[in-house]
Amino acid sequence: MIVFLSSRIIFILHILTALGSLAILALSLANIIWLRSSGYEPASTDQGKVSVLVPARNEEANIRRCLDSLLEQSYPNYEIIVLDDCSEDRTAGIIASYASRYPHRVRAISGVPLPRGWCGKTHAMQVLSQYADGDYLLFTDADTVHSRHSIAWAVTNLNAHEADFLSGYVHQDLQTFGEALIVPATYIMSAVVMPLWLIPRDNSSMLSFAVGQLVMFRRRAFEAIGGYRSVAGQISEDVFVARAVKSAGFRPIFLDIRDYVSCRMYQGYRRSFEGIAKNLYDFFKNQPVLFASVASVLVAFIVLPLALVPVELYTGNPLIRFSLFSVLAFLLAWSLTLYDRGQKWWVPLLYPLSFVHLLYMAWKSFGRVATHLGVEWKGRVFK
Repeated sequence: MIVFLSSRIIFILHILTALGSLAILALSLANIIWLRSSGYEPASTDQGKVSVLVPARNEEANIRRCLDSLLEQSYPNYEIIVLDDCSEDRTAGIIASYASRYPHRVRAISGVPLPRGWCGKTHAMQVLSQYADGDYLLFTDADTVHSRHSIAWAVTNLNAHEADFLSGYVHQDLQTFGEALIVPATYIMSAVVMPLWLIPRDNSSMLSFAVGQLVMFRRRAFEAIGGYRSVAGQISEDVFVARAVKSAGFRPIFLDIRDYVSCRMYQGYRRSFEGIAKNLYDFFKNQPVLFASVASVLVAFIVLPLALVPVELYTGNPLIRFSLFSVLAFLLAWSLTLYDRGQKWWVPLLYPLSFVHLLYMAWKSFGRVATHLGVEWKGRVFK
């Protein structure tokens, strides 16, 4: 009797895992259709002033390319304000040189020591907003590179969708094996498990998402939520500010920005590992149930079926057909997602290693939460 019940439970678990993988595939396809069909072509007509706000800390390797691309925009009415966030390299001098050469377009701001209760980036962006007088506030990272229509695209799509907050997927420039191994795992929390097309339609603040490489606010929405004060202590400020916007009754939108903005988020394996881990730490702060749920989903639908295939193949277990279906369904979903994001054909094949890494980073991050050690990023420790 016990053996029968055990076999029955294992059979049911295989069925549920296969159905879950099929649901992931369907959701991934729906998101791809949304991302490909929802964007409007940019119109370079003046629809109000845009304040482009760039926080920069230790970005001497990137800031020139970012500013050069922002200076070549087709949109006619914009300003660029750049804040040096107490950098320890030549970032401040580079920003000052651009402000000197382009005084009618670029303004340089010097950061101040970080106040208690703030993360570095949220404080830098709040300070930047105090100098901005645009109708739209467009925040973008110092390691982004923009096509000449990126500002026009953002304004056009914010207005065409009647939205108050806009973000989306930029193109991720992966230049090393280590980056290809780790960075694509960021899509697991959105592109394959979150219905992106429901973000502007559903009132739940939890159904919100943003990528801080580019976010645009309509000024009234930014002021209504108190700007980045509402998420002052959050490392993953992009996701939390998107939730704040929706909670305040404003309309967010999440789109595909791949053709207009690119970013090399982290350079090499170590920086990629540290960068993703810090965001996982932020997500799991005081949320053990969320951590357990995410870890369980990763194991049940991604890692476990892959581990079972060789075992069931060796033992001749007929349930292998369900494990194979689960593996192939997820691999197809993952491959289509990364292909849609413009990644090389071989990157999806790294997914077993990628998700083992993701689980390890999740456990490491949760351990730092539990022991109150915090995380370090760009010379600062956040607890």
